[in-house]
Amino acid sequence: MGDEFQRRLWGFRTVYLLFGLSVIFFRILPLETGTPGLPGPDFILCVTLAWILRQPGSVPLWAILFLFLLSDFLLQRPPGLWTGLAVVATETLRNRRTGIAETPFLFEWAVVAGTILAMVMCQRVILWVLVADQPSLGLSLMEGLATIVIYPLVVMLSKFVLGMDKLPAVDLESGKP
Repeated sequence: MGDEFQRRLWGFRTVYLLFGLSVIFFRILPLETGTPGLPGPDFILCVTLAWILRQPGSVPLWAILFLFLLSDFLLQRPPGLWTGLAVVATETLRNRRTGIAETPFLFEWAVVAGTILAMVMCQRVILWVLVADQPSLGLSLMEGLATIVIYPLVVMLSKFVLGMDKLPAVDLESGKP
């Protein structure tokens, strides 16, 4: 039983890392030939938040640091800023997961939406204080809203394709990841 649990856990971790690396790879490809359109969602953040609330052991801190820091460097964002915000957000949700575990999905979605919007606004404030270049507020909010809108689809795919159900609060108290 424990061996199968470990195999499943490392399977989720492998899927998470491969998904994140493929998203980064496709974002650095020069696929846009015309004028740039609307910003798309942050798929890595969306999957990270969904999986943290479903099965927190499948998304370890080292994997979050690796993917977000790599994406900061390769996508030419301020190194470590989005990574730091993502780590604070995911660890906050991981610690408050017991209160969210038994709530309806709409409450979970609202918590995730508030977290994403707080991350976007904190990034803007930090870049403003540092007098650094930043994208327009509209583009930043549109990327955050696109991430919020895509969240239910990520949760459905995680649940029905990968079989990643929410762990009940009882499993969390017993020490299972």
